[in-house]
Order: sequence, then C-alpha cells, then structure tokens
Amino acid sequence: MSKTDYALMVLGCDKNIELIPMFLRNLKKYWPQYDKEVYINTESQEVRSKDYKTIYPSIKCDINTPWAKRLYNFLEEYPYEYVVFLLDDFILSDYVDTAELERVHKIMQEHSEIACFNFMETYKDAQDSVREAYDRYYLKDRKAEFRMNLQAAIWRKSFLMRFIRKHENPWQFETWGSVRSRRYTDEVYHIRKNAPHVFIYPEGGVFADGKWYEQKTIDFLEKEGFDVDVSVRGVYHIGDSRKTEIKHRLFVQKVWEVVRSLI
Repeated sequence: MSKTDYALMVLGCDKNIELIPMFLRNLKKYWPQYDKEVYINTESQEVRSKDYKTIYPSIKCDINTPWAKRLYNFLEEYPYEYVVFLLDDFILSDYVDTAELERVHKIMQEHSEIACFNFMETYKDAQDSVREAYDRYYLKDRKAEFRMNLQAAIWRKSFLMRFIRKHENPWQFETWGSVRSRRYTDEVYHIRKNAPHVFIYPEGGVFADGKWYEQKTIDFLEKEGFDVDVSVRGVYHIGDSRKTEIKHRLFVQKVWEVVRSLI
C-alpha cells in the first residue's frame, strides 16, 4: 500500500481504552495488507502496538472536551488529505476489501466534489438516494436521513475541516450534521444495501451506552479469542433505553447547541 494519501483513524475515547488492543489485533488479522500508521483519537490515554506505529493527539485533554473539538484538533495534525474512519468498537470480523477501498480512493482523487464514500447502507437505502453510482453505491439526496454518519467510511479531510462544529458529540454530528449538510453541494455516497461491504464488523459495534452490545457480541468476541468480563460493564439488550444527550443541561443550552449545529 502507498505510504501517502490516506491512513486509518480510530475514533475512540479514554473510557473505552480497553477496546484498542482488541481493535488492533483484529485489524492485523483481517486487514493484513495495511502497513501504515494508525491514528487513535483518545483524550489522554495511549496503548502501544508491536504491529503498528500508533499516533495519538499531541494535545491531551480531559473527558469533558467536546468530541468534535478533539476530532478537529487531531485532524489538524493528521498529514493526509483522505482519512478512513472506524469507531473504536468496530472490531473487524472479516477481511477488508482493500481493492475496493483503493478504487474509491482513486475516484475521490479524480473528483474533487466527492466528500465521502460511506461503507454502510442507510436505513432507507434507495428511497432517499439520487441515483446508483460507481457500481456499489448510491449518491445520497442532500435531505437524506443520516446522510452524515460515523459508520466506516473514507472522507476528504478538507471537507471535514469545513463541516465539523466543535461543540458536537457523535449523535449531534450524525443528526444535526445531516440537516446542516443540506447546504453543502459536496457529494456523499453510501454503499447499497445488498452490495459487498468493504469493512465488516458487528452491526452497531460491540458497545452500546458503555455496555457490551447483546450476547451475540460477547459470543463473537469470545470466538475471536478475547476474554469479556460482563461484570464491570454489563450487557445492553435491544429495547433498553439509550442515552443520546446529556440530560441535565438547561433547555436553552440545548436550543443554543442546535442553533450552533445548523449555522
């Protein structure tokens, strides 16, 4: 693989630091072609690897630093124009389609209007898409729900630097960010529902609200040879309530954050 143009960035946090060794082990197993550095975005904690050069933010911060501010600051340090995002709980479960990733990366190099190829289908798939394109993908309508999301994807860094609002958390990036993206003419592509996937990992990741995501996730991790202690985090089950926003903020604070997201 080329040493230039793009690298992998793992979007993590200190409270999930135990996932990083799992992530890196399965990265080596299921993406053996990857020979570049791995950028890992946490607040302050670091885990090193014998298999990869791991790069963490030079500016350390505390857990109260907004997620998007951390991401923006780390992207300022990141040296390439394209970046592959994977969340820290996207533990790979099958081999990466490196050839397809290289193909769409080349397409982005040739078409400056493309902001992103997202490797997970949206809920509405074809219903909120403009057209099929580039074999496996849909060009998403600018009003498409979750047009902007944090599933596995390759992004144009210069677009992200224009698009990110530093106060946002991941939920706000996906929801209000999708609304905000209606103003942007940059093209966003999502893989079609029935097309072969580029990155394969448990749907939704292995964590939900800080808990292990269902028994099937635990079964998967144990099959991969990981020891999972459910006594500390517990298990999230479908139907349990999920936290998406900080509840204690004043109503006016929430309104102000929405306004800031839509500017």
